Order: sequence, then structure tokens, then C-alpha cells
Amino acid sequence: MPTTFFIVFALLSNPFADSVVSYDAGVGAADGYTDPAAAIGEPTRFTGEGVWPSVVSQFNPPFMTNELVSIGVGGELVLSFDEPVLDDPANPYGIDLIIFGNTGFIDGAWPSGVVDGIFSNDGGQLEVSADGVTWILVAGVEADNTWPTCGFIDSEIYDDAPGSDPTNFALPIDPRLNIDDVSGFGFETLHNYYNTSGGGVPVDLVSTGLASISFVRITVSEGSELSPEIDGISDVAPQLPGDVDMNGVVDVSDLLIAVANFGPMPLGGPLADFNGDFVIDVSDLLTIIGNWS
Repeated sequence: MPTTFFIVFALLSNPFADSVVSYDAGVGAADGYTDPAAAIGEPTRFTGEGVWPSVVSQFNPPFMTNELVSIGVGGELVLSFDEPVLDDPANPYGIDLIIFGNTGFIDGAWPSGVVDGIFSNDGGQLEVSADGVTWILVAGVEADNTWPTCGFIDSEIYDDAPGSDPTNFALPIDPRLNIDDVSGFGFETLHNYYNTSGGGVPVDLVSTGLASISFVRITVSEGSELSPEIDGISDVAPQLPGDVDMNGVVDVSDLLIAVANFGPMPLGGPLADFNGDFVIDVSDLLTIIGNWS
């Protein structure tokens, strides 16, 4: 694919869930958080207008009623995409979907931002479907969980004005990361792990056996004591082979990054592994050279 076309396609394509198919609040959904349209389109980057305006960061999740939809026990939320979401190994880390809720890290050194646990990770089962009729459970995935949303690359934790450099809601966090890897870490180190990603729960469709899906269903089982809140769902953008910094061009900067990180791929990137083995080696260097723009 020519580079120019790739960039234009990435800019014009809408990666977010497009429509609400159905919604049942169930029992115990949070009062006021029952508009399913809140889960359509881009997740929240700036929250609290008129109440406590602040950026959405890993320690400061969205909290307004127009930003989240809650699902109680026995309830469900079904969303659809206009364009099918592919199980695409060319996606970063092989991840295909990202789910955004309202989890946040507990700030153990407020307001400095030191990870001391997580809150509002309220779970929810995830099912996907190609036709909206036959559903497949995505095992091991909780819809409202790590990683907390981050709206801007250039914002501090509790800034009261939007940043100027938005994160990428179609770029997943490294799926090898877990909360133990960042426990006790400060905001700057955590931000480095995020790189330019906006966070969210990463989902690989490979376990479903489906080549593509168009419908997502989030449910809450009987007996659950938690009510997940959902802010949005995105389709992960494929990575241009060889484009380590994902700027739409494969050039010497990509090669230099790969060479500097030759060997086992460090947690959090860079995205220089093109065969999915989490090792940056000769085959990856050849991919870069072979796709020189």
C-alpha cells in the first residue's frame, strides 16, 4: 500500500463503535449513567466540564453522565461497527479491539502520581459476533479493567485544560504489561510505558476463530457485585510494515530505533517487532529495509 494512501486512510477512517444495537441497564446500574450513546464514538479526553474540569489521565478517569454508560447485573450493552473489525496480525501486538471504561490508578503520592493500586475496574464479560446472532465469549477479558484511559501525551495528571497532543485511541498498550509491572512507579515512567497509546483493555480476536466481527456485547453475570462503565470501543489501526514510529513513513529513523533496541523487545515498545515473537532481530530489520518509503 502506498504510504500516502495509508496516511489518508488512517485519517479518514472512523475506528470507533458506530451504533447502539441494544441496551438493558440490568439491576444496580449507576444512577444517571444509562444512556448507551455514551459508548459511541471517541472515548473521553477531557472530563468534568462545569464541575471539575480536568484532563482524562491514568489517575483521573472520566466521570460525567454523558461520558459513560453503566451495566448492572443481568444487563447488556450491544454495539456495532459499520466496518468489520478484522483479526489482523499486522496490528500492533496482534491486538484488534480496545475497550475504554473508567478505571483509574490510585495515586499513592497525591498529586504526584504514583501507582498504588487500581479503582473502578468493574469487569464485565465480552462477547463478539460477525452477524449479531451467533456470539462467542472472549475468554480472559474483562471489559472495564486495565488500562486506564489517557487523553493527551503532553498533559500532566490533573491539568485543568486540554493538552495539544492527543493520544492514539487506536493503538493498544503492550499486552505483556500487567499492573505489577507499574506498581509503585511514578507518572513519567507510566507515561513512557503508554508511549502514545490512550490505554484501554486490549483484545485479540484470534481466540474466537473469527476472521472479523461487527458486533460487541458486554454483559454482567448474575451474582456480580460490580457494574462496569463503558466509554467507548475502538478498532486497532494496522501498522505499516517497517514503520516503527508509526508516522506513515519507513525511513532511517525506524531503522535506528530498531538497531538501538536489538534483542528482546522491551516492555512498552518500541514497535519494531514485525513477526510477533517479541524479539527485534534481523528479520525485523529486513522488514524495515524491504518497505523503505
